[in-house]
Amino acid sequence: VGSAVENVQLYEQGQRAAVMEERSRLARDLHDAVTQTLFSASLIAEAVPASWELDQQEGRQLLRELQQLTRGALAEMRTLLLELRPAALTETGLGDLLLQLGEAAAGRAGVPVSVAVSGDCILPPDVHVVLYRISQEALNNVVKHARASQVELSLRCAPSPDGVWRHVELQIRDDGRGFEPDGIAPDHLGLGIMRERAEAIGAHLQVETEIGSGTLVSLSWGEDEDSAGAAGR
Repeated sequence: VGSAVENVQLYEQGQRAAVMEERSRLARDLHDAVTQTLFSASLIAEAVPASWELDQQEGRQLLRELQQLTRGALAEMRTLLLELRPAALTETGLGDLLLQLGEAAAGRAGVPVSVAVSGDCILPPDVHVVLYRISQEALNNVVKHARASQVELSLRCAPSPDGVWRHVELQIRDDGRGFEPDGIAPDHLGLGIMRERAEAIGAHLQVETEIGSGTLVSLSWGEDEDSAGAAGR
């Protein structure tokens, strides 16, 4: 009995530690992403009146930047609220989640992020979450390292002609500085984590890049109706 009680206590301590660690991570994300974005927006807002008086064209450009920053901050907040309630990730449409990630990345990086979703992307919960997480990691890498001027995220979900299986293609492409794949440690840029997530659902992940030529992260996943039901369960 004493051993069982001790095990329960250790389990509860581990659960509390995990909760505290997750809260700390969310607090860091809130500070790093939303706070910095809102700070930049406040600086631009202060500069708009004077700039408008001197040059209306420049004033309009500042207003466009302000709009992008505030939309990005709003998307960041929505994403963080979803993170606080993990079940919400599977309750929210994947297309909506990717749009939020795109707007948040655009606000932080100050570059346009286009998001295109086609097809009926109602997927098993584990596949749904993995596609979201890999997109999130890839866009975070773009913001932190790529120095890109354009980012494209696309998700295509298509059934076979006879409707027996589904196929999903996810791509995140940027025109940034790229990197040398052989010179990157497996645990750097989250590449190892992305590959592990892809393998967990039986998907194929590929990263194509070279110095000065941008980066393409692509994932393909497919299943038949029987395995879809098993994955959903």
